[in-house]
Amino acid sequence: MRKINQIAVLSALAFATACGNTTQNQQGGDKSKKSNIPIEELTIDGPVTNNKHLFLRIVDDVKTDSSYIYTAKSTFKGDTVGLKVEVVNLIPAGIIDDVANEDVGFTKGKIKISSLGAESDAFIKALGKIYEVPASGPFASATLIPTVFSSNKVNADLDKTATYSFKLFLEQKSGEPAEMFFNIDTYKKSLEFKEKDPKFRAPFISALEGK
Repeated sequence: MRKINQIAVLSALAFATACGNTTQNQQGGDKSKKSNIPIEELTIDGPVTNNKHLFLRIVDDVKTDSSYIYTAKSTFKGDTVGLKVEVVNLIPAGIIDDVANEDVGFTKGKIKISSLGAESDAFIKALGKIYEVPASGPFASATLIPTVFSSNKVNADLDKTATYSFKLFLEQKSGEPAEMFFNIDTYKKSLEFKEKDPKFRAPFISALEGK
């Protein structure tokens, strides 16, 4: 875990420096639970050659006493794909005075990923085609609880219209955890999985399959 921490804080600091936290003003009525914004294609090209980022539109969000539960969907070759992500509100900032802070930056249980059923199974199959790696199994039936590092300079206040960035470590039953950058944009109403390195493609799929 110590090795993971050291690598994570360095990459998270670089990621936070590049992206920062963007807060955007939005005028109008109360924040709706359902989004009327149309869903879009799952993949977008990353800044590095061959990197693939995954874009999902938040089509529904439910606020609990301590978290938001997001239903996020996209399309791939005509099929609807998606998953459910619960995010605890006000996850503490992991970048303090421009320095990555391991003590407060790392948490577990703050972000949970779960299946929507057939649409999440379709998400797994889409990943296999996008990444060109085997992906035959369904989405895990159990809720996935990755270790999270907050790459933010402020607490992630999901009640605000802003973009928040995290790094996820998704455990698989064999091998090192799959590492993936993860963005929540409450203004655009989107979730994005940003690929750190193509070597994590197969582990990412295995983790989502619960293998």
